[in-house]
Amino acid sequence: QPETSARGAGRPGGGAVARPFPPKEGGRWCARRRSGREQSGIMGNKILTQYDVQKEPCYYSVELKWRLHSASFKERPEDKLTIFLFEKKHVEKYPKNSKEQVLEVMKKDASSLQRLRHPHILSVVEALSEERSTLAFATKPVVGVVAQLLENNRHELSNLEMKCGLLDVAEAVQFLHQDAKTAHLGLSPHSIFIDPQGKWLLGTLGFSLSGVQWGQLVDCPFAFSGGEGPGQLSHEPPPRYAAPEMCQIPCKCGLESDMFSLGLVTYELMCVDRQPLLRGAPRGFTPNILRQGTVPADLYPVLLKVLSANPAERLTIAAFINSEFFMDVNVRAVRFLETLNEKDETQRVTFLKGLPKLLSDTQSPLCTQRVLRERVLPRLNGALLFPNLYGVVVPIIIGLLKRDKVTDCAHFQAKMWPALKPLYSAKEIPIEVVTLFLKELDLQVSLASPADQQAVLLPFLLRCLELQEPVILNEVLEKVPFLHKKFEYRQVKDQILPRMLQLLLTSSVVKVKVQVLMGLSRIFEIFDKTTITDTMLPAFEKLIKSDRTPAVCMCLLGCFDAMSKFLGPKTTSERIIPLITPLLVEEGLSAEQWETQLTVCKKLLQRVEAARRKDYESRKELQAEAGSALGVDAGAGAAAAKEEAKQAEPQDFESLLFAGTAKAKQAPPPVSVPKAPPPPAAGTAGGGLDIMSGGGGGGGGGG
Repeated sequence: QPETSARGAGRPGGGAVARPFPPKEGGRWCARRRSGREQSGIMGNKILTQYDVQKEPCYYSVELKWRLHSASFKERPEDKLTIFLFEKKHVEKYPKNSKEQVLEVMKKDASSLQRLRHPHILSVVEALSEERSTLAFATKPVVGVVAQLLENNRHELSNLEMKCGLLDVAEAVQFLHQDAKTAHLGLSPHSIFIDPQGKWLLGTLGFSLSGVQWGQLVDCPFAFSGGEGPGQLSHEPPPRYAAPEMCQIPCKCGLESDMFSLGLVTYELMCVDRQPLLRGAPRGFTPNILRQGTVPADLYPVLLKVLSANPAERLTIAAFINSEFFMDVNVRAVRFLETLNEKDETQRVTFLKGLPKLLSDTQSPLCTQRVLRERVLPRLNGALLFPNLYGVVVPIIIGLLKRDKVTDCAHFQAKMWPALKPLYSAKEIPIEVVTLFLKELDLQVSLASPADQQAVLLPFLLRCLELQEPVILNEVLEKVPFLHKKFEYRQVKDQILPRMLQLLLTSSVVKVKVQVLMGLSRIFEIFDKTTITDTMLPAFEKLIKSDRTPAVCMCLLGCFDAMSKFLGPKTTSERIIPLITPLLVEEGLSAEQWETQLTVCKKLLQRVEAARRKDYESRKELQAEAGSALGVDAGAGAAAAKEEAKQAEPQDFESLLFAGTAKAKQAPPPVSVPKAPPPPAAGTAGGGLDIMSGGGGGGGGGG
């Protein structure tokens, strides 16, 4: 038997979970710690061997009886499901009659779920498998039950989430009542499951009774004797969520009983302190225990009717769904989103155009993080299946992703990117969507994985550079300067730059050329000097030869000016000035443009001049310092250098012919260069430094 009851334990996850299952090996159950009899029972159940099943249950409670285990398909690990597992050993010591009744309820639960199909009823994907020691079946994935939320943190969910969840459950009950003619009879927080998208699903149909009509109470199959001890499994539903007529003598039940149970659940979820209205079976119940102010004002009159002690006075499920309590624009918006695929195109477009108005109020219940993540964004992703909705859906999604704490890298990559990714390579997509993607490309680059940045976003950017649409080119060229840091330098140099230069040289639209030049002027500093001189400047040379329109000339002027500062005076004089000076005689320039060209040209010349003068000044200072260090007079040194230069000059014709004869011209006397004074004696006070001999004057006399 389980050690304690769920409510008695007060633990997260629905109370005390049964003893841990054996460790899992390679996705299978390992039975090393069990007896031979137990091994054959556990391992023999095909449900457990057919899937990769987590060994620890994600939820268990006495009321639920089943242990919920997360699982996945072995061949498709990304496809999840939930295994409902029950080990018969927990009822082995029960009286035979009690044991059989519990097992019958559990078998009926699985078979009824498989038979009754509805979007808000737990969906079975693997029918019940009964072995000697276990019962097991599989459903679409669930993350827990509502009771688990209430036990962990009763105030975790917002009122809007509670309303949406209650509406999910109410629609499931409506299906049971109106279509299946079935009373649930076990409605409680333990019978309401939550899927990964936040949708609430009705389950636990083991207590249900079919063939029931509204207004016709039948004999109740439960006695609510309360004979079970603490933690003992029961074949009856939880008594504190039962209707009064089910606990009276003679006990009766019907569809009206479900409405009372639904009212109790609604009260517990929507009251101020979110505590159950009853602590035990509702014998002698009167609605006077309801206090106005403990629940929302629009819910109070609904609960008074639903929780009536007289079954005939209770609201039908249809009246409950259409009550003022659910006439909430935010609830209706969520419900419309959930059924968006079922609407016609006009309704979809009209709704999606009006949705941003609801989402504009960040304080709205619709704009909480959980609601946006679980209820809004997944449905908007679903709308991307319709290409004609791209233009209205994508702006809403991007706007929500930009909000604080709505998404992060893990959430974006797991939940949003699979739906958005195909749009980056779609063959037909509105220009407005492409433009929006480009405007917010930095957001998506920051959220996407590095692999997707390189495999999807960079190729998207490159394709946009090849388009001839001015609006798209304007956006992509404005984004490149800010996005280049997000990509590897090699990719910017080898993929983005060549496409920009190709666009510059092949486009016939002046505006496009201007946009490319302005974009290049913002990012050229990230490239090495060799790339600029060997790749960019040759492209500019070709452009000057083919296009000298004033707009292009002025943009080139700005690029040349910026490049000159970056490349230095040598490249400026050798490569840039020869390109810019011919523009001074371009006939198409206005007077103001010509003045600007002349001013920049002078600036470049002055830049070269200033650098050269500075260079010469540095040389002169170095020569002076060297002469001073050698002790040579600067004037004498200059004269000697001049004489040496003169002697090194070639001889004239006559001197060459008559060299060594009497007619040879007499060479002027050489200029005497004063010798450096001898070093002072060792004992001379204040002696100087002899750099030639390496000795130090005055060093020997110190001592």
